Amino acid sequence: MSHPRLVRRAAAAGLVAAAVAPALAGAQSAARAAVRVENPLQIARPSETVALPWTTVTRQLPGAATDRVRVLDATGGEIASQVVDDDGDGTVDALLFQVDLAPGEAKAFAVEASAPRARYMARVHVRHDPPRDDMAWESDRIAFRIYGEGLKKTSSAMSSSGIDVWPKRTRALIVEKWYGKGHDAYHVDTGEGADFYDVGETLGTGGTAVFRNDSLFRADNFKAWRVVADGPIRAIFELRYDPWDGGGRKVSEVKRIAIDAGQNLYRSTSIFQADGGAPIPYAIGVVKRPGMIGIESKAQPWAWLTGWGPVAPKNGGHGELGTAVLLPRDRVVDWKEVQDHYVAVSRATPGQPVVHWIGAGWTASGDFPTPQAWWGYLDAFAQRLATPVKVTVGAAATATR
Repeated sequence: MSHPRLVRRAAAAGLVAAAVAPALAGAQSAARAAVRVENPLQIARPSETVALPWTTVTRQLPGAATDRVRVLDATGGEIASQVVDDDGDGTVDALLFQVDLAPGEAKAFAVEASAPRARYMARVHVRHDPPRDDMAWESDRIAFRIYGEGLKKTSSAMSSSGIDVWPKRTRALIVEKWYGKGHDAYHVDTGEGADFYDVGETLGTGGTAVFRNDSLFRADNFKAWRVVADGPIRAIFELRYDPWDGGGRKVSEVKRIAIDAGQNLYRSTSIFQADGGAPIPYAIGVVKRPGMIGIESKAQPWAWLTGWGPVAPKNGGHGELGTAVLLPRDRVVDWKEVQDHYVAVSRATPGQPVVHWIGAGWTASGDFPTPQAWWGYLDAFAQRLATPVKVTVGAAATATR
């Protein structure tokens, strides 16, 4: 950026003693294993996803199976959980559940080798929409969309690998409902939010492009897709982009996206391929909008780049929207303002995954009344990425309660 502004925030000073939740009655038995989750940071961690390795679960509970496992809180009440195969290779990877943690707080849970008693309400969703070949995904906070090859066969015939934002002001899942309204109708806010974002042939929010000679070389629309998981806590899908001209070098990409309940940011993992083993210079960023300001921060081990500005007034658009990408600080080669985008420039090794977190926040949602609130959310999220919760399972968890 031509005039970067670095935002730094210090962690709150002082030490807060960990508050341990009441012990679970009978938490350690033949069919039950104790779990302790501790927040080592002095910041709150709402909707923190805990991922217990499936090998740990089955070692503690030989009777556990994908349809015979559940999580209990400190009172013995069942909470939502999800068995997930993160990469879609047919092997279960983890048991997921979520917890809200105050600064420095610890809570007790138990995993039981029993079938869940209830069907958990989904707080995330991913959908492939056949007519336009869209992929749309959402948490209970925000929604996104990206375009497939089929869009080029419609009247718009648009070539775009950019990521669209659907800001919403409801905790309900809306993707199925909005598609049911029809393409024109979901651009109008009737109380839930709407598609006000104009991605066009840009990176949108969090799109990637090969970066050479201060120019962006974008992929075409995705060629293939598959859904890996669809909630209730995490939704995962993959996209394949066929080779495109990356400024004189053919580059392809497989992108895996995972969104968790309660979050405005989702995890995006890209694996680029290209001829030869030389690193691939690439950019990830957000398209500029009228009245938007761009800010970047390297104050945390995960750096972030964000744009903040008014929502386009078309179709009743209102409020202000923040869009952002996060990546490890040591992978940031440069910040740039180029081709109407704010971008972070980085490098990828062919065949090796690179991870980003991407998302958006809207004033009308009630979560981000000011740009400072959005920047604070990004700072806190970066800290959470750098310092995971501490999870103890089995006898050690019982001993530390």
